[in-house]
Amino acid sequence: MALVQNRLLWFIQASFVGMGVLVLRLCWVSIALRSKAKIALEYSMERRVLLDAQGKVLAHSLPSFALAANPKKIMNVKEAVQELHSVLPFISKKELHRRLTSKKPFVWICRQLSPKMRLKILALGIEGLELFKTQKRVYPYENLFSHVLGAVDIDQQGISGIEKGCNDIILDQKHKKTAIYLSVDTRMQYVLRKEILACMKAFQARGGNGILANIHTGEILAMVSLPDFNSNLKSKEHCEYTLNRNTSGVYEFGSILKIHNLALFLEEKRGTLESIFDATHPLAIGRFLVKDFKGKCRPMTVKEGFLYSSNIVNGKMAIESGEEAQKLFFSKLSFFHPIKLELSEYALPIIPKNWSKARSITAGYGYGFSITPLHIVQSLQILLNQGMRVPLTLLKRHNKAIALPSVLKSPEISKTLWQIMEMAVNTGQAQKVKTSYCRVGAKTGTANILVNGRYKEHQNLTSCVAVFPVPSPCYVLLITIDRPKGNASTHYYHTAGWIAAPVVRSIIEKISGFLGIIDNTGEKEKK
Repeated sequence: MALVQNRLLWFIQASFVGMGVLVLRLCWVSIALRSKAKIALEYSMERRVLLDAQGKVLAHSLPSFALAANPKKIMNVKEAVQELHSVLPFISKKELHRRLTSKKPFVWICRQLSPKMRLKILALGIEGLELFKTQKRVYPYENLFSHVLGAVDIDQQGISGIEKGCNDIILDQKHKKTAIYLSVDTRMQYVLRKEILACMKAFQARGGNGILANIHTGEILAMVSLPDFNSNLKSKEHCEYTLNRNTSGVYEFGSILKIHNLALFLEEKRGTLESIFDATHPLAIGRFLVKDFKGKCRPMTVKEGFLYSSNIVNGKMAIESGEEAQKLFFSKLSFFHPIKLELSEYALPIIPKNWSKARSITAGYGYGFSITPLHIVQSLQILLNQGMRVPLTLLKRHNKAIALPSVLKSPEISKTLWQIMEMAVNTGQAQKVKTSYCRVGAKTGTANILVNGRYKEHQNLTSCVAVFPVPSPCYVLLITIDRPKGNASTHYYHTAGWIAAPVVRSIIEKISGFLGIIDNTGEKEKK
């Protein structure tokens, strides 16, 4: 009797141990066979909504579904392929067969399904298929904000633009119900894109870009880079259009830099606007000669050198200022460091190691070093804001930005700059910017493109920068058109005064109402 009891007790204990081992094994298998992608889906993060400054939805996430399979559980692969292809015709039968015959215990079939497709797949009743709830990121304006917003990958992780640069903030689950406001305005973004695109088509340009920013708050109200892409599409054909020319493209801006050269000249107290430099003959730099485009061939004042965009006068002004002073001044304007926004993409400026006298002369009229359009906008924000730097941003500033201490010795330089830029619109080379909507100050710049170490005479980067409304400028607008070709409307000229300046005027006229610039005398400014 005792022997039977002992055997029964032993059998019960063995049964418990066996069941325990079996349970542990099942738990281990269920955990071990789960792929990282499958686990990620179970903890699918909801990305926060992105809004423009006016509250319009720029990016939001919609409920979606993903389809996976365990090939080992598929009893009739051929039949399963036929039925799945009838619901998912965009996946070839060959690809479906490859996935359903995989030796892996977990394979993806389709990562994003519509609710209608989900119902059809459920109706098939194929054993071994598994559906998951997930998210799909949607961009209602498609191409309009492509370089600003960027895109996400199939796992809803940011891969470019704001989506990547602010990925952690957008995925913050504690505030997932709170939308993120950007500083950009859909209305102004649309105007910039439309006008730049029209200019590119009219003059067969390779590309174009533009930035509109608030001088006092640092907020970027619109930023366009063309060609662009549709953030909703994941086609490889769009890869070549992902370059953001505003943040990742580096260029020599030519005469635009004469604004900075004049500011340096006045900063170092090397003279006044009435100081005279002889521009009768070209300025020699070694075996090279600095010439003027349609030069006056006479002595000119500093003011005339700016209005007529004289390379000779600006080169001599740079000599007067000195290489070290110029280099220090450019450093204060952030030319030697990358300008970083809330984007993941930015470029380093191309600065020569040896800042020689010759380099200083060419830098005086915008050649010899390459920077991004963002550098131009940030530097002008400093120069026209009495030397106080307010970092540029793509996020809406709900509180007043704290400006850094002034880098200018005299705040009066800001006034002098917008005054002479307004003269350039009234009597200088930026006359095609002039508009009756408000008073504007502007400067054009035409720079030859450097190809294989040589400047190509008929391949230009044409730019125009404007500040408005004067006498108290609040906004800076930069437009750049890459390698346009002149036509009959420009008498076949392809310089900035003919190409970029009219675009700036048209944009200012179309957005002035949005900005509250409603008085055509320029006396009333923004709201």
